[in-house]
Amino acid sequence: MKQAIIIIGGYNSVWPTYLKMARDLEALTGLQAIGVPLMPWHWWSLGRNQDGTNLLQKLEETVIWARRRLKARQFVLVGHSAGGVIVRLYLHEGPVWGSLYQGVEHVSTLITLGSPHCSDRGPNTGWVLTDEANQLAPGTYHAGRVRYRAVAGQYVRGRQNGNYAERRAHRNYRFFGSQGDLWGDGMVPVQSARLDGSESLILDGVAHSSKFGSSWYGGSKTIIRRWWPSGVTDAE
Repeated sequence: MKQAIIIIGGYNSVWPTYLKMARDLEALTGLQAIGVPLMPWHWWSLGRNQDGTNLLQKLEETVIWARRRLKARQFVLVGHSAGGVIVRLYLHEGPVWGSLYQGVEHVSTLITLGSPHCSDRGPNTGWVLTDEANQLAPGTYHAGRVRYRAVAGQYVRGRQNGNYAERRAHRNYRFFGSQGDLWGDGMVPVQSARLDGSESLILDGVAHSSKFGSSWYGGSKTIIRRWWPSGVTDAE
C-alpha cells in the first residue's frame, strides 16, 4: 500500500520553513513528502475562540489532495510542536469542535517532534489544544492501528538566573511543565514532549526550531535519521 509523508508545522509557523525537511525526508525514505500549507493567521481562531477547526480542516484538505494526486492510501504524519497535538485530534473518531475527521483511517504512523503533549498533567494544562487532545484522545488512543513515536530534544536546561537561552527556556518550561529547571529543546521540556504509551526518543543536542539553534529536529539529514523509525519506507 503506497504511503506518503505529511508534515504539519508548529504554532504560527509558515510552511516554507519545512521545505528542506520535506526534501531530506524524501531522499532518506523514498516516500513523497508534502506539508500542510498553514500560515500564522490559520492559528488566530485558536487564540480568539478556543477553536482549532480551521487547522484540522487544512490538514484534512491536504490528506484528500494527497490521496488524489499522489495516489497514497496511508500516511506518515510528522507533527512539529503544536502540529503533533493537532494530528492527535485529527485521528479521533468522534467529533472535535463539532466536526468529524476520523483521520485514523488514513494514518499508519504518527511522529511528533517536540510536541507539548503534557500527558502527566492531563486535560488541565491551561492550553486549549493540548487539553482537548488529552481529553478526547489521551496517550496512544489508537495504538494497534497507528504507530506512535514521540521525540523530545535535550538541548538546554532552564535556569532562572542563567544566560539568555537558559532564562528563556526556564519561562517556556514553566508554561508546559511543572517547573522551569528542567531539560528540554528550549521550548518544550522533555517530560512534556513524552506521550503515554508511545515509543519515546530523546535526542541530545537537538533544539525546538531554527529560532533556538541550527541543530533542530528538521535541521539536517543527520538529525532526521536519528528520529525516523526503521522499516518505514516506500517498500511498505
